[in-house]
Amino acid sequence: MSIVSSVRTARAEAPSFSFGRAVSLLAGAVVVGIEKVMTRAELARSRNQLAQLDERLLRDIGLDRAAARFEATKPFWS
Repeated sequence: MSIVSSVRTARAEAPSFSFGRAVSLLAGAVVVGIEKVMTRAELARSRNQLAQLDERLLRDIGLDRAAARFEATKPFWS
């Protein structure tokens, strides 16, 4: 076996760039990012609704006004 043929064989076995795989990985990352943003937005809506509850409803779920206010004032990303 010559050196040239062994180099050709080695190159054929090396993994090559796959555009389809790169697009698939990028699309997956975009989907995960969108899901995270949607989850954070839903959490923010829930916290806003919690802030609107009256004392009786807060007592029903086992919270006091201070705990509800603390949770409701958390930023979007936490």
